[in-house]
Amino acid sequence: MKPTKRKRKLIDQKQVSLKSKNSRHHETKYLKGKPAGQSVPSKFFGKHETQVSEHGEVNLHKHVISCKKNPGHTKFIPIESFCLNHLPKYYRDAELYDLIKVVAELAVRVEVKVTSPRRVEFWPDSDAPYPFYNSVSTKSSRYGSGELMNVIKWAEGAGYDVIGDRYESDSMDCPCCKCQDCGQPSRVWWEFTVLTATHVVFDDVEADQTVCRLFYDTQSSPGTILDHGRIYRSSIREDVCVLSFTTCDNHDLGNLLFGNVENWFKLWQKLQEKFERSRFTFIVSHPHGCPKQVSFGQWVHNYVVDRSSDQRDMSKLTYTTCTCPGSSGAGVFCVGFGEHVHSGSFDTKLNVSGFGFSNWN
Repeated sequence: MKPTKRKRKLIDQKQVSLKSKNSRHHETKYLKGKPAGQSVPSKFFGKHETQVSEHGEVNLHKHVISCKKNPGHTKFIPIESFCLNHLPKYYRDAELYDLIKVVAELAVRVEVKVTSPRRVEFWPDSDAPYPFYNSVSTKSSRYGSGELMNVIKWAEGAGYDVIGDRYESDSMDCPCCKCQDCGQPSRVWWEFTVLTATHVVFDDVEADQTVCRLFYDTQSSPGTILDHGRIYRSSIREDVCVLSFTTCDNHDLGNLLFGNVENWFKLWQKLQEKFERSRFTFIVSHPHGCPKQVSFGQWVHNYVVDRSSDQRDMSKLTYTTCTCPGSSGAGVFCVGFGEHVHSGSFDTKLNVSGFGFSNWN
């Protein structure tokens, strides 16, 4: 499909522009006072939180039991039992609860089955080792998290999404693997875009062997999956990756996810003003590759990397919200401030995001 400016706008709407008007100037810091384009200190790249499992899913429960970062996982709440009273007292708001629930509906577990030979040795402009460099021969699966960020419905080469943007394709036919191998491809299909971290899914070699599992709320949840993805957008420096998946088989799934993203969009915009001075931060992820959990905390610092001309900062965040191996790539939702992607953790018990944007006016 031919990339369009409108499709780029989709990414901006979901990941960038829906931010609070308040930037909490006294919490903003600059990385060593360096102007944009200079090296980021190597210590500012946290330890990745991708769960590696030599025998795939069969051994994931062992990593839960042996976890050293969060023994017992008492700061995580299983999404199946999450209720309004789990929210901190000041944030027991029905619309905030609804937002977290719809975010959970859109959260995915990301399983990557191969390692690309094109992975870099170091994070850009640093001496910090990049995850899984020289791991091509390793047969282990890697598990992370992600967030389904938009749905596009296509019909005969024309598509539209939840905010009404229109798209065009060079082809009238569905691009999914099944249609590419048959003589009568479908003319109607769905495209799903998933936001995760680049260190989780590095390039198209890995994207093709990536499986995103939806609705993984319990061990007995049905195995609804998206597979054979491709990279739509990826940045090693920002540690942000957008995957694209297509299907023409399941129109009920397409309609369901379309409605969920629409609900997210409305609630996220509505809550920005209500909680514009809040530090409240939540994450829905798949710790150790197991069923999804929600955790709460606060963002601590907003480290500005670049101040753009349209009154938005490109920054990295630190936060106290609980994560574990398997949480890499999950959405970091700072209600009233912005949305980033979870990148890793520090020895100081703070976690760190990839690059994201927040308003500073």
